[in-house]
Amino acid sequence: MEVVRSIWKNPVLLYKTGLRASFRNSSSSASKVTKKEDVSIQDNDLQLSNINADISTQNDITFNALVSTEELLAQIGLAREFATDSKVEHPYVDKLKRVQMILFDLSHAILKPMPGKSKAFESKHINDLEEWIAEYANQLPPQETYIIPGGGKACSTLHSAKAVCKRVERNVAFLVQDGLLNKEAQIYLNKLQNFLLTTSRIAAKCDQRTENIYIPRVEVEKNEEK
Repeated sequence: MEVVRSIWKNPVLLYKTGLRASFRNSSSSASKVTKKEDVSIQDNDLQLSNINADISTQNDITFNALVSTEELLAQIGLAREFATDSKVEHPYVDKLKRVQMILFDLSHAILKPMPGKSKAFESKHINDLEEWIAEYANQLPPQETYIIPGGGKACSTLHSAKAVCKRVERNVAFLVQDGLLNKEAQIYLNKLQNFLLTTSRIAAKCDQRTENIYIPRVEVEKNEEK
């Protein structure tokens, strides 16, 4: 009874006690939720099942290569959606999906390196890209010195994917140097940049958009004088 009287005489004590308990419970719940969400986020980002590797313990080179490859995957997926939504059929859509499959395999190879043994990357994939580039190049006018990104949503996104692909190639180059991936993986990414540029031009053509060509400042001034 004395304890009860003491508590009722000190409502502030009662409030603080309840508040501390509330914080403890909410912190505990938040901790549980955070841990669960962390696991879920890792699974979604990696897009690979049965992964035991802990990203936080991997070196920066592997992490950067993995993340940039997944970013490229997403950019190509976005380009596919824009192309699919177009009123005119874009002929390269299925090829982009094929590229995504190959990049998915590359992500797995990056995540599961084999020390002392480089993972094989089929040269057939490189040959496919070269054939696709030649096929679409025949449908286009000669390329100008530099094309400014633009020309519709699909075209612009493919330009963006090409820029990301450059970063992926640079990151993968370090893994090739360390013998964790074979040289063909780097060559594929280099060829992929050409393919993405070519398909961006095809996208602009399909959507009947004019390519924006870079004009040096000197030439602009000359035209203005005339």
